[in-house]
Amino acid sequence: MSRTWLGIDGALGAFSAALVESPDGGRVRERTAVSSGNDALERGISVVEEVLAAVPFGALSGIAVGVGPGSFTGLRIALSYAKSFAFAANLPLVGISSYDALTPFEPAPPAVHATFVHGRAGIACVRFRTPDDDFVTCGTYDALAAALAERLPHGAELVSYGASKGVAPALGERGIVVHSMRTPSEVPALQVVRRAMRAPAADNAHAARADYGEPHYAERGPNARSSG
Repeated sequence: MSRTWLGIDGALGAFSAALVESPDGGRVRERTAVSSGNDALERGISVVEEVLAAVPFGALSGIAVGVGPGSFTGLRIALSYAKSFAFAANLPLVGISSYDALTPFEPAPPAVHATFVHGRAGIACVRFRTPDDDFVTCGTYDALAAALAERLPHGAELVSYGASKGVAPALGERGIVVHSMRTPSEVPALQVVRRAMRAPAADNAHAARADYGEPHYAERGPNARSSG
């Protein structure tokens, strides 16, 4: 079935948009655009218009949006745009976490790996995955390293995706060797929309909720949670 999806992301760096057209039996076409600098609010609509070009909203099959964690302001703007477009055009909306956008699905990551999302200076969030659990926490680099060291044996090797540069030295001090994989070179919105086209849509646009990586922007220390 022919599908055309719009993707939007403001959490992972500059505001970006991507259009993926997957015609029946034809070649997949991709178009991307990125705002120049920290001007998502002013340039966001024009970035979306740039990727849509002559494609009307009526031709879209769905909308994908990055739901964080990441840039607080960019995330809010991208999610607001995506929900507005989904409501206006009566389109399905799929929210994709920044962790998923930074972790490849082809080839599949190893069973045990970590994905890091950088926040304000000295702060990051991590999703640590094993076959049995997902562990997510945000805080200082040292706090993340301490939390991961509790879950890995001394001398363990950890494959990581995303912004692990700040945390890797702190993990090394705890006897854990980090193997940082290359971050995808495509704009984040393209990673988001590729993921979304393989995922179920939310029941409604309100179901796509922002993950601000609490206490990413607070001062009350690291907060950890497990989810199955």
